[in-house]
Amino acid sequence: MKNSGPLRSPARRLSLITFALLATLLALTAALFAVACHALAPQPGEWSHTLRIGPRGWQIVRPVSVPALLRVATHPLGLALLDGRSTDTPLGRWTWQRVAPDRLAGRCAPCLLPFDALGPQPLLLPHAELQLQRVAQERYRGTLTLGEGEQAVVLKGRAQLTSTGLVIDAELADTALADVYAAFGPAAIPELRRAHIDGRVAAKLNLRLPERRLVVQPRIDGFEVSGLGTEALLDAEPAMACAAGAPRPAAGEAGTRVIGWLPRAVVAAEDQRFAEHAGYDLPQLLAAWSANQKQPQPTAAGGTRPQGASTLTQQLAKLVYTGDERSAVRKLRELLYAVEMERTLGKGRILQLYLAIAPWGEGVCGAEAAARHYLRKSSARLTPLEAAWLASLLRAAPAPGAMTAVDTERVGWVLTSLRGPLPAERRAEQMEVLRSGWQPPARR
Repeated sequence: MKNSGPLRSPARRLSLITFALLATLLALTAALFAVACHALAPQPGEWSHTLRIGPRGWQIVRPVSVPALLRVATHPLGLALLDGRSTDTPLGRWTWQRVAPDRLAGRCAPCLLPFDALGPQPLLLPHAELQLQRVAQERYRGTLTLGEGEQAVVLKGRAQLTSTGLVIDAELADTALADVYAAFGPAAIPELRRAHIDGRVAAKLNLRLPERRLVVQPRIDGFEVSGLGTEALLDAEPAMACAAGAPRPAAGEAGTRVIGWLPRAVVAAEDQRFAEHAGYDLPQLLAAWSANQKQPQPTAAGGTRPQGASTLTQQLAKLVYTGDERSAVRKLRELLYAVEMERTLGKGRILQLYLAIAPWGEGVCGAEAAARHYLRKSSARLTPLEAAWLASLLRAAPAPGAMTAVDTERVGWVLTSLRGPLPAERRAEQMEVLRSGWQPPARR
């Protein structure tokens, strides 16, 4: 017992020294964290992002300056700190590697590309790799590789950093369209397992962050698709696209050719370049892309939906093959079927199939059933005005019991856009009838 005091004294000293070292380390860590937070704190009006640090339940949530964060990440010390680390971002989980004294590489699998103009579902890429290098104050260059192996798609670009954002200019060199599709993988696009895709694509891109405003200038050559089996539609009648019990063509009418003004009115309302395009209308797609990034169309539920630019061929592909899920991947699948159908079916068959199965509001399916339901007559007997009004319903088909007033402006636009043997006097007379308060029999 007499030796217990001397034995405890070194242990106490060691404990005190250990405690002092830990306290000093914690103080230094806290000081460094405070300095880092101050250095990364966003200035008024500066591009910022909320950063979450630490495990759940103990997370520190702070806004940080994205320009400052990017400067730190591309500084030699920042590159060393990021080497081998992973971070969760809105684009997925990225793993970073310092591949040169001044170059950073990041990999993610899978990766997300969220763009509101493409719909609520982000594009999902199985694999992407980014190489980034700072070449001057606030200026960067790099490459983005989508996919792996020989089919990988490479975009090269440069970026300019400002306090409010990042402007990226990138270019996709002449690339096989098959490689672009392969970057998404057969899990997202199952048609890749059997489709043969020909053609080339090149593009220039301008992306502004944080707005995520993307301008694309593509060039597509020789786009052709085979192997999807759409030639079966030459003889087969696809299933109707409306619910069981909905008004449909009478027995024997489903395959009847729709004639008269209604086919012309549908083309005028939905796809005025139907006779010229190859299943997709690139200028219209780009115009809709631009419009959707500025102001998506409002919906009745109070949300927004992307403005459509689908051709009649793409709409038929949606009705028969892909469904109407609002996603960019669905649009890519739809495009494959549309391009092949243009080759296997031809314009006349495509239009007649669409008219046979298109949903026309109030649960009505097909042009003939729509004419009889709304106008109490065969589609072949419709006047130009009646056909224009019926075609106008395709853009915003009414739900059962939800018919609203005639959209005079849209019906007049369709009537004015009608192609065919419609004399100017007859067109003017039909317009006068419309303006005088015309109503279809279903609303009288």
